[in-house]
Amino acid sequence: MRLWTMLAWLSALGLIAFLTFETRRLAELVGRHEIAARTREAPGSALPAEKLAPPVEPPTNAAPAAVPAPVPAAVDLEPVAYSRQALELASTTAKLAAVTALLEQKNQEAAARGEAAAAEAARVSRAMPEGVRLCLIALHDCLRAEGFFGPRFLRAERVSPSGLEQVEMLDADTAGIDVAFVQAANMTATLDRATERLELRFFDGVRTVGAQRTALPKDGWELAFHGVNGPSIEASLPYLLRAEGAYQEPPAANQRAKTDVDPITRRQWIERFDHLLATTGSQPTWRVSRFRGMQDGWFLQAELIGTDEHNHVVAGAHCARLAVEVDATTATTSLMLRDGVLRRGGIESSIIGEGYRMLLPTVTPKQATDAMFGMVVSK
Repeated sequence: MRLWTMLAWLSALGLIAFLTFETRRLAELVGRHEIAARTREAPGSALPAEKLAPPVEPPTNAAPAAVPAPVPAAVDLEPVAYSRQALELASTTAKLAAVTALLEQKNQEAAARGEAAAAEAARVSRAMPEGVRLCLIALHDCLRAEGFFGPRFLRAERVSPSGLEQVEMLDADTAGIDVAFVQAANMTATLDRATERLELRFFDGVRTVGAQRTALPKDGWELAFHGVNGPSIEASLPYLLRAEGAYQEPPAANQRAKTDVDPITRRQWIERFDHLLATTGSQPTWRVSRFRGMQDGWFLQAELIGTDEHNHVVAGAHCARLAVEVDATTATTSLMLRDGVLRRGGIESSIIGEGYRMLLPTVTPKQATDAMFGMVVSK
């Protein structure tokens, strides 16, 4: 881009130099023609023949004098030619003025961009207020405690009644490959107590994935987290969170179920799931993105995502219970999902009754048992 900008500037400067030279040349030519025409038309401009000095005859014995070079006669410029030359001069002058105005406009635009870049650099270089920094730390702690490791807030400028202002955030998938960079003028945090759903919504900004920048929708871009511990989040973020509705069975603040596991243990089991499901050979490739607790070989409040060969998300599931099921009789292994919702190909279906099995074609019962440290159920 810099090379093209320099070439454009050099071309413009060359054009200005050419137009300036052409303007001067045409002005000089028209001026000479106009002076010659006025000289011919002025009375008494030519001397009478009788006042001319008589010719001097050279002596007979003298060498012949050098013949002077003929003096070119004044160009007789016709009115049409004169008008044409004047028109060309006026046109060249107008072009020069237009190019000069364009360069002035480009200079002003470049100066404005430089000022904007300097202002943005000054804004980014300012340290976050301590209150905002503590707010982001608390928000990170809440998300990590619930098993959500993707979002990472880089900075914000203010905490206001409407939420965070001038927010920058990275959102990575479970594999950490596809990362979205979100810049927003405002972010709100809303908790639905009845459904235990935390929603972060970003307004007035852009979302960048790879080289593609997309403007955020007018009604905001949503980042939702299901099955969260509402009372704990309310206690940690009272100044940021807007809570709605009522809990179905209001628990005591910060109370957790006995089946819940800590974030480190949860992360270790998700890594074991990743190792087990990486080479199943099924399409889409499923990954366990989070779960909340463990009980009798089952993983509770689990979420899964399915990706295609290009690592694009094409399916998802949320279930109350998830297990790795082995069948010694048929030597097969499956993922068993119960009580939830499955989304695939734009269709959402409920998981009820006996549940839903996802066959893992290349995984044997022994491989599954070893990978999950015996944390499997038998069919």
